Amino acid sequence: MIYSMKFLSKVSVIILLCLCFSLSHMLVHAQIAVSAEVDSTNMLIGDQLKLHIFANHSPDINVKKVDLSPFEAEEEIEIIAEGDWDTLQRNGTLVLQKDLTFTIFDSGYYWLPELPISYTKNGITNISKTIRIPMQVGTVSIADTLQLAPIKDIIREDANWRDYLPLLLSLLVLGLIAGLFYYFRKKKADAIAPPVPEIILPAHEIALTALDQLKSEQLLEQGDIKTYQTRLTYTIREYLENRYEIPALESTTEEIQRNLKKVDFDNSWKDKLRNILQVADLVKFAKAKPPADFHDQVWQEAKDFVVATKAKIVIEEEAVKEA
Repeated sequence: MIYSMKFLSKVSVIILLCLCFSLSHMLVHAQIAVSAEVDSTNMLIGDQLKLHIFANHSPDINVKKVDLSPFEAEEEIEIIAEGDWDTLQRNGTLVLQKDLTFTIFDSGYYWLPELPISYTKNGITNISKTIRIPMQVGTVSIADTLQLAPIKDIIREDANWRDYLPLLLSLLVLGLIAGLFYYFRKKKADAIAPPVPEIILPAHEIALTALDQLKSEQLLEQGDIKTYQTRLTYTIREYLENRYEIPALESTTEEIQRNLKKVDFDNSWKDKLRNILQVADLVKFAKAKPPADFHDQVWQEAKDFVVATKAKIVIEEEAVKEA
């Protein structure tokens, strides 16, 4: 009997210690509550929405950062911008908010992942996680974009002489032009000068002139990034078409890359061209916003590419002259 009482006493102590540990763990985590919400769980391809992250905690807790690494496993979800923590309320507890701007490039159903939020209390670092959020991404229906009104009948009016005046004037002008043409052709039939040959500028001169013109128009300073990228990539595509005789103006970025495999120039330039064209596609169609210094860098790379490939043409022409 005495042995049973000692055993029960030890079990009671162990249970009491477990309860104390669980209670202390709950108290630590009860002092911070994290959550996440979006403006809408429905969106269209390429739209941009904000993910709002909230952290409600006591003043003795220091919230560190949000770990965005779970988004790396979500290939179709891209984080475009991350805001700073903002204090929304101070009434015994602190309420912090951070906004993430994201977009999704394909239709379907997705989950915004759990995001770990690290914080410290009394020098000890802990982590609390937000919940997963479902998202539905749809496409724009053609039927929704083509709402045509019924065709109305033409309102007819009685004809008068003014209705025939444009036709009479056109016939008079055509007769005058034909008479002058016949007169001067007959008078100077023997003195016709040979036609002036059309001057075709080299591909690199056309491209360099277009790049300098784009730079001088200061579209970036005016905030017109889409027009700037459109003009820049058009110049590059036009140069590739004129220089290497590939249908670059009417091809996608991937088709251009396949055609460039047949072109003999440094592969490092091929990688830079792919990056320039892909980022431009995101700016034009997905409303991406690259860093400010990116545009000047792309402009300089485009000019360097034209100059580098133009130098090879000059070497070939000089070799032919020497032969």
